Amino acid sequence: MRTCPERSRRGDVPAALPLIFYAAGLAFGHSYAEAIGFACVAVLLIAIRNARLAMLCLALAGGVCAATHARARSDAEDRAIAPLIADRFVTVVAPIDRDWSSRGEAHVLRCTRFIANGVAIERPITIYTRFPPPPIGMQRFVRAEGFLRRSEKGEAVLTVKSPRLMSYEGALNALTPAAWNRALVNRIRPFANAYPTEVALVEALALGRGERLTDDIRDNYKRGGTYHLLVFSGLQIAFAAALIALTLRWLHAPRAGDWSLLIFAIAAPLFIGPTASVSRASIGIGVYAVSRILHRPTTLENLWCVAALLRLIIAPHDLVEPAFHLTYAGAGALLFAGKVFAARRTRWLTYAASAELSITPLTLFHFHQYALGGSLMTLLLTPIVFAMLLTSAAICAVPCAMLFGVIGALHKVCTFVNGAASPMWGYFAAPPLPAIVCGYAMAMLAIAFLRRRIRALAILAAMLIPLIATLIVGRADVPNPRLTMLDVGQGDSLLLRSPHHVVLIDAGGRLGDAHFGEQELLPMLVDRGVRHIDVAVLTHVHPDHCGGMPAVLENLDVGSVWISPRRFRGDCAQRVLESCSRHAIPIHLVRDGDVRDVGGMSLHVFVAAHTFKHSPENNSSVVLRVAIGRWTALLTGDIERDAEELLASRQIRADVLKVGHHGSKTSSTPILLDAVHPRLALISCGLHNLFGHPHPSVLESLRSRGIHAWRTDRNGTIDVDFLPAQLVVRQQFDTPR
Repeated sequence: MRTCPERSRRGDVPAALPLIFYAAGLAFGHSYAEAIGFACVAVLLIAIRNARLAMLCLALAGGVCAATHARARSDAEDRAIAPLIADRFVTVVAPIDRDWSSRGEAHVLRCTRFIANGVAIERPITIYTRFPPPPIGMQRFVRAEGFLRRSEKGEAVLTVKSPRLMSYEGALNALTPAAWNRALVNRIRPFANAYPTEVALVEALALGRGERLTDDIRDNYKRGGTYHLLVFSGLQIAFAAALIALTLRWLHAPRAGDWSLLIFAIAAPLFIGPTASVSRASIGIGVYAVSRILHRPTTLENLWCVAALLRLIIAPHDLVEPAFHLTYAGAGALLFAGKVFAARRTRWLTYAASAELSITPLTLFHFHQYALGGSLMTLLLTPIVFAMLLTSAAICAVPCAMLFGVIGALHKVCTFVNGAASPMWGYFAAPPLPAIVCGYAMAMLAIAFLRRRIRALAILAAMLIPLIATLIVGRADVPNPRLTMLDVGQGDSLLLRSPHHVVLIDAGGRLGDAHFGEQELLPMLVDRGVRHIDVAVLTHVHPDHCGGMPAVLENLDVGSVWISPRRFRGDCAQRVLESCSRHAIPIHLVRDGDVRDVGGMSLHVFVAAHTFKHSPENNSSVVLRVAIGRWTALLTGDIERDAEELLASRQIRADVLKVGHHGSKTSSTPILLDAVHPRLALISCGLHNLFGHPHPSVLESLRSRGIHAWRTDRNGTIDVDFLPAQLVVRQQFDTPR
């Protein structure tokens, strides 16, 4: 690419400051009045011929305006969707741009927008079914009837109970790139029975459809730090663009190459779908092509800033998206740090180290996972994945057994390499948000005001701020015994800690999602400095209590697992047993009356002597009475009325009560509450949960007895500190959600 010699020598990046000011407006803007004010300042600056400051004020005004508009639109959509979330069926029509994926027993279809009872909602929706959905074919829309709900994260969710309540309608225009993509999917899908893994890889690599990838494949690439290579993203876009440009320049047609790149940048999102990673790469390639077509030489560093600015203008919500952060942090590290220090013999190692240092804090912040040497693994596997991409393209044109065999062989090589890197992978604490903001803000200021080697050193030094903060957070310990009710949604997970000792009671989870604990619970544990667990207690094997336990056993150091002697069966129970066997973790089959001291915390076990006819799994829950100094806590699992009546005759007086079964009306009977006589109660339930937990009658029973209740759906994670003279309760959210 032609560059301006003077700018290249000085390393000036004029687009950096507009990017910083626009991002600041997005982050901190609140009203249109602010935007108008900054715009007026810009007009005044133009009047006094200070164009540079005027441009920065306009960028700030644009960011404030975009943030205000996005917030107003979100509020309007909340008002529009609120009346639809009721105990009646809603008819939803949504455009289909992805395929169905399987999550345990459930089938999931995610759509970018939808119409509910004639009301257009410009936000994503997830459609769940328990039955195998029919093939989509070339259909354009899905029509489904069911109860519309909000998930615990506030997203729209529709559950379809019967195949008769769902159908497809409309047809894709055969001349559109989206139809070509779908036609290629249908072309290779018949081979899925014979080559399921290979077909899933072809769809992911060449067509941008990762829905058929199994959890085992995803986990293998994640542990090697190379999952971003597996799905069609900016890397594949760059491969294809480079191939087009080099081919046409080899044919001595550079101008045709520039125009071809621009056309490709426009067509790629239409073919693959407007995913964030594809759109970002296409914007970068399009800006590069336009600069060449218009004969406006600039630096790659400046194009990086322009591409990021354009992406934020198009999609302001990307400012908080992990993929946006990782994409531009990695590319920025290569341009602003790696290129400066790169020597001829160590060039690739320098690039890898720069990228590793820049993206590691973000990877920890968003995912709590880190694969040491992930950048080196990326360099090692990129040629293999490129060969898989070319083979996948050939399969789309001529599907045959030989090519599927090639894909399978290359995948085995990648699996082996990723497996070799697995010991360097793990879960770690995330850097605090202020450290992330401080570090990357300093890096952006260095890009704007410094040059060359000094700029590179300043960027690398800024990255140390969140990394050092991570080390400090990861070594956190509690000064006094503490009971923590973790906000795991519609599930249960409690953490008992004293200095240097940890007991985990249940691990949350979600029906049909085997990886919920890995996605939600593990980050909560490592953020609290939990790497070793003395005892992991599983009260019973319902998914909302057991679902995250296998991930805990696989990723943390667990001393022993306590399980109930009754009703220990099912998929989750089997996975717990397999994890214990694989890691040689002792299993203790608890008995009524068992007592154990863990770091000054005395655990007394209550287990029913027989299996109940009504709700046998819930009523077989392991109940713990924990004594810490002068204080006691009763942790009741999901026991219901029958088990509570038997328990009430025992010595169960306690200061803290963990309310049974998420506050269901089948639990927390008057006889139990009177026997326990607690000072405070803790209720674990999900925000917008479908079960109506906690039930109003339970809340009234607590209130009438003067028992103050804290709830995870309103207060978030709740900490109870057992101090020598008092109990201190801390909640995640001071204002109820």
